[in-house]
Amino acid sequence: MSLGRWWRARRARLRQLWVVGAIAACAVTAGSAMGYFESLQVRALDLLMYLQSPRQPGTIVIVAVDDAAFDALGRRQPIPRDYLARVLRGVGRAGAATVGFDISFRTAGPAAEDAALARAIAEFTEQGSRRLVVASAALPERGPLADSSLAKLIVLSAPEVPVDGDAIVRRVVVKVGRDVAFGAAVTQSEASEPGQVLPINFVGPSGSFLTIPSDAVAAIGDAGADLAGDNPLRGRIVLVGGTFQDGRDFHMTPFGRMAGVEIQANIAQMLLTQSFVRPAGWIAVLGVQLMAVLLAGLVMTAMRPLWGTAVCLAAAAILGIPASLAALRRGYLVDFLLPVLAVALLGLGADLLARRRLREALGRYVSPEVAARVERRPEELAGERREVSILFSDLRGFTTLSERMAPEQMAARLTEYFDAMTAAIFEHRGMVNDFIGDAIMAVFGAPLDDPDHARHAVESALGMQRALAGLNRRWESEGLPPLRMGLGVHTGEVFAGNVGREGKVKYAVVGDTVNLASRVEGLNKELGTIMLVTESAYRKAALDVGVTDRGLVQVKGRQEPVRIYEVAPPEPDEGEC
Repeated sequence: MSLGRWWRARRARLRQLWVVGAIAACAVTAGSAMGYFESLQVRALDLLMYLQSPRQPGTIVIVAVDDAAFDALGRRQPIPRDYLARVLRGVGRAGAATVGFDISFRTAGPAAEDAALARAIAEFTEQGSRRLVVASAALPERGPLADSSLAKLIVLSAPEVPVDGDAIVRRVVVKVGRDVAFGAAVTQSEASEPGQVLPINFVGPSGSFLTIPSDAVAAIGDAGADLAGDNPLRGRIVLVGGTFQDGRDFHMTPFGRMAGVEIQANIAQMLLTQSFVRPAGWIAVLGVQLMAVLLAGLVMTAMRPLWGTAVCLAAAAILGIPASLAALRRGYLVDFLLPVLAVALLGLGADLLARRRLREALGRYVSPEVAARVERRPEELAGERREVSILFSDLRGFTTLSERMAPEQMAARLTEYFDAMTAAIFEHRGMVNDFIGDAIMAVFGAPLDDPDHARHAVESALGMQRALAGLNRRWESEGLPPLRMGLGVHTGEVFAGNVGREGKVKYAVVGDTVNLASRVEGLNKELGTIMLVTESAYRKAALDVGVTDRGLVQVKGRQEPVRIYEVAPPEPDEGEC
């Protein structure tokens, strides 16, 4: 099939899908801007963080007060200030440029211990290039650490790290001044400005930063001598914090459980390297979604909605995640979730469109109840051999009558007739398979299984006669001539299912059973009867109705004669005369 023919056969559906996709993309973009997908988006970012390649930060070192150190200190909390003084002195002698304490000094401790820490802070900051950062810049109201001169030495408090509703740390609130860098000198007024909330660009899982036990660093402070220039602390930012279990300073992150000091290290690395995660603008987000639905529309046009949606969602995830990771490495957040949502909405729209087309197609041939069942089970339309009952009806003298009436009058009468006959067929679970001029072909037992299809076919034929009798009484009262009809019913095996290709698919029943039912209906003209049924239909229906055995009749196109029965007209309804 050429591309041109493919396009002509499917372009209407493709245009519909593209319109639905564009609406879905706009809806997803608006929903994202209003925060409706925030819980999903943060988990999508968690996945991207987890999947990105870990980095090897070289500018930040963690000095950990681990379980061994905590045990040696007699498991005292808060950590003794004189011990922290030894650690700070060791870091200073190793040549660290900046020290960050993920430990609060807000409450006062024993005077001797606080005094030791105050001396260590003053000693560390004697060199103007060195900076000190603590978890909270506030100092005790009394004691050696209450000296206002010490507050001037603590130039920046550590950023605030909120915990999300699902108990996962993902964001940081930083104070924004002219210099956004961990440990950069900012004024007190700048530090008090409202913070900016940023996603934390984690470098990797727990253990990504070089970690040195605090006891080793404290021993350096006790030694009283500077270390060699090639030691791992020289010129680096050092973060001091507790990693002992009793400290309970552990939080869940996109990479799993992580100590608080490690989270601060990730934040420091992000601020130092300016590796912020910047959400892409809405225009770029909408453009990505439109591209996704453009391609998805082509796929869904060529495939069934369910399979097309599955393929498109898989492709959106498989292609979208690597693309989002590449953008994340450049500092931009291109949310792969939004194109997936847009494609999912497009798939839902494609399914609704397909169901609407199916309802519109079935609505002309079956009752709403049968249409609803077929819609729930579209596999019923698949081709298969099955036993059914076929009903043919035909008007008598309609051609002659149409010559005596205006076309508009005949069209109106024919419409009334078809509506009444269709209702009688639908009432007994039948399907109008075709209109052939003024003739009707109805099927019972397809597309849905019906073990009583023969009985329903005969009852429907009787109902059609009652309906025509009612129409004739009204038409005669209006001075119009009555109409007459012939009916034939046969039961047998057929092939039933969708036939056709290239967008011209129709549900049809095919086989000798159809031909024989048509021939039987035609015998009414020869025998002067109204309704004839074959022996197979009569036996299968098992109805207590008046019949006359017409014996074996030779039917055109068949070598073997067929036994047929004439069915007596139905009894008039109450009130009829």
